Amino acid sequence: MKSGQTMFHVFPEDIKPIIEEIENEFDIKYYAAGLFDSKEIITYNSLSEDPNLGFARSGDWNDIDEYLIKPKKEVLDIRKVPQRKGGTKYAVDQSINSKSIEIKIGGIYPDKEKVNVAGRVSTISEDPFSKALYKSFSLKIKKRFKRIEAFYIGPKAEEKLKEGWRMVTNEKMSTDFDLVSK
Repeated sequence: MKSGQTMFHVFPEDIKPIIEEIENEFDIKYYAAGLFDSKEIITYNSLSEDPNLGFARSGDWNDIDEYLIKPKKEVLDIRKVPQRKGGTKYAVDQSINSKSIEIKIGGIYPDKEKVNVAGRVSTISEDPFSKALYKSFSLKIKKRFKRIEAFYIGPKAEEKLKEGWRMVTNEKMSTDFDLVSK
């Protein structure tokens, strides 16, 4: 497996049971992923600690909270990224954390009415732990969610789709790109 990704639409009640099962199966920790001004990284022992779980801070899935998931006993490696205009930013990603996967939950976008932003779980790692963790997440999602096009949709998200909610990767795009109920 060179890489893998499972894309989905969820409401909090769709994803919480899966996260609980994963956390019972694997001894893991979550780190905010991305490029930061400081080495002080938001960290959770459980995603249930995230007060925004199931809510998207942006209508674009490229700009929603993302977490690197690693074994609790593994040290998080942070990559320094010198900036052209001076200074340094700090990257948290899989490039130097091979024993990890990434997750973006997505969910309800509260700034717009009836909009749900897609999420995904993914890995680029060949590490056995990463492959096992990704496979477990992916199988649990595929087992419980309905597939529509390239996305898996949780039961509550499917109910909301039928009620007219937009299921999007970017709410600014035409509704022609929205997920459509089948």
